Amino acid sequence: MDFFGVVLGGDMNTYGVARAFYEEYHKKTVVIGKHPLYPTSHSKIIEGYYYDTILEDDTLVKALTDLEKKYPKTKKILFGNTDFYVEHIMKNREKIEKISNNYIIPMVNFEMFKELFCKETFYKLCEKYGLNYPKYQIYDFKKDSLEKYKIDFEYPIFIKPADTVVYSEFNFDGKQKGYKIENEKNFKEVIEKIKKSGFKDKFIVQEYIEGNDESMYVFTAYVSKNHKVKVISAGRILMHDRTPELIGNYSAITNAYEKELSFQIKDFLEKIKFTGICHFDVQYDINRKKFYVFEMNIRQGRSNFYTYASGANLMSQIVDDYIYNKDDKFYIANNKFTVSIIPKFLLKYCLKKNNQNPQFGKFYRFALASYDRNVFRYVYQMIWDYRILKGFFKYNKKR
Repeated sequence: MDFFGVVLGGDMNTYGVARAFYEEYHKKTVVIGKHPLYPTSHSKIIEGYYYDTILEDDTLVKALTDLEKKYPKTKKILFGNTDFYVEHIMKNREKIEKISNNYIIPMVNFEMFKELFCKETFYKLCEKYGLNYPKYQIYDFKKDSLEKYKIDFEYPIFIKPADTVVYSEFNFDGKQKGYKIENEKNFKEVIEKIKKSGFKDKFIVQEYIEGNDESMYVFTAYVSKNHKVKVISAGRILMHDRTPELIGNYSAITNAYEKELSFQIKDFLEKIKFTGICHFDVQYDINRKKFYVFEMNIRQGRSNFYTYASGANLMSQIVDDYIYNKDDKFYIANNKFTVSIIPKFLLKYCLKKNNQNPQFGKFYRFALASYDRNVFRYVYQMIWDYRILKGFFKYNKKR
């Protein structure tokens, strides 16, 4: 049976999916987006289709209908590369499935997506099923008075949107994915700035977990259509992207093996009857000697290619599950690796600046696979490297 992957959106998340498909099956991945983006543009492993109005329901259905007409005898495994694309797929799931039974959507239903995606309801599930999470409270922009609002734990704190899809619709100077807040004055300044943008949803106000780049982890799992976890892969962050709009994304990641937490995550996912790919952002508190789960993303992560390097090809897991109906046994991936956006010599230099000297294992340059190089990709990558390094040195200068 023939098949290929289809991803809405074209950033590095998508390229990770495409590389994993190509490494295993030597098949191109179809990208459907608004316009070409690096690293999925000028690629030999990508077949791109672009629509200015792809975020409109009718355009999405038309794009997938046209793709079905072009490849009528091929199974198409559908992914979203961002939260709003995943939500877009889920809201149109019935329409997509009516196009053809060739579309496979390895995701939970929309109700579970919203429950897990919202930080407030996710933390309640963590409490119920035994995952450790930071203390938190809610700031509701519709109801709470900034002057009367009291925070139940000491500064510094960390604040972030409860729903990132809603937050993504608002733009303002100094916007970040999340904010470390040093004192009450700083808290009021940031809340006022967000409020002026017109944002009227909720923010999570949580205790700040003391750590550094070396204490940040990501855990990724694939859960079968029968709600059984098949694989978990963990990575430890070596280097963050320091540009404000991309704080929380990773420029380099290496292998990690945390058996106890992996089994806790497995138990959590099976108890809530999850399906598909998900990943957890986790931090190790260097003072309390504990892991804290910050959030769960109901999709593959931006740095998802690290799972392939660890020995867990998520794409082959899905193909085995939905195409071949295999019941693979659970395992924890544990190959030694480093996946980096920037070159190895630059990564070593940056890590030494931060007093790190890790053992790299097998090294993967994320966007410059040996089978997918050309002059355009090298130029784009050099621009990307410059932006990452500029953010790194600017951040280090402030410290």
